[in-house]
Amino acid sequence: MNVDTDEQRMQGEVNELKKQVTPEIVVSVIFTSVLILLSLYDYLPWKIADNQHKNQLSFKRRYIFTLQLVFLDILPLLICILIVFNRRRQTYAINPMDPRGEESVRALKGILQNTLEQFIVKVTLSFLLSIVLYSNELMLLPTFTFLFLLGRLTFALGYPVHRSFGMTMNFLSVILVTCLITYRLLLRPVLFSRYIYWK
Repeated sequence: MNVDTDEQRMQGEVNELKKQVTPEIVVSVIFTSVLILLSLYDYLPWKIADNQHKNQLSFKRRYIFTLQLVFLDILPLLICILIVFNRRRQTYAINPMDPRGEESVRALKGILQNTLEQFIVKVTLSFLLSIVLYSNELMLLPTFTFLFLLGRLTFALGYPVHRSFGMTMNFLSVILVTCLITYRLLLRPVLFSRYIYWK
């Protein structure tokens, strides 16, 4: 009887948490999808172009542009590292073997680990995206970076309960960009059509 009561109480708590995070997830999905679609279909008021090449950026210039954006992507990671370092320096966590200190940095370590994981995926996709985008779609690269930065900020500020908005923003943008890259590489071979052709 007591087990049933505990399970019902736990299920009630889970349902309550779901009610809290569902609006965050819905707003994040709408915001992220709209921003990516506006960027992809060139409806944002900004353009990325090189005057010397008449709106065409060479692969070299695309990589340089992507590297400049990656610098911005590194900032949340560096900030997380500095915050964890500072917390460790001021608590028992200065000794990583002391169990009293681990509790004080557990949430910060979770944010740092998640940011590192998201950073690796984001940077890899950014370089792949820079290859497959057409010149009029290059605004998707800074949009992807903006969504990453905003997602990391809202994830960290809402951690642990209200992290859904930021996590959904990062996850959905990664999924949409991965779908675009897959479509361009496999179904419309943008990359390989330049090197492989029929005799």
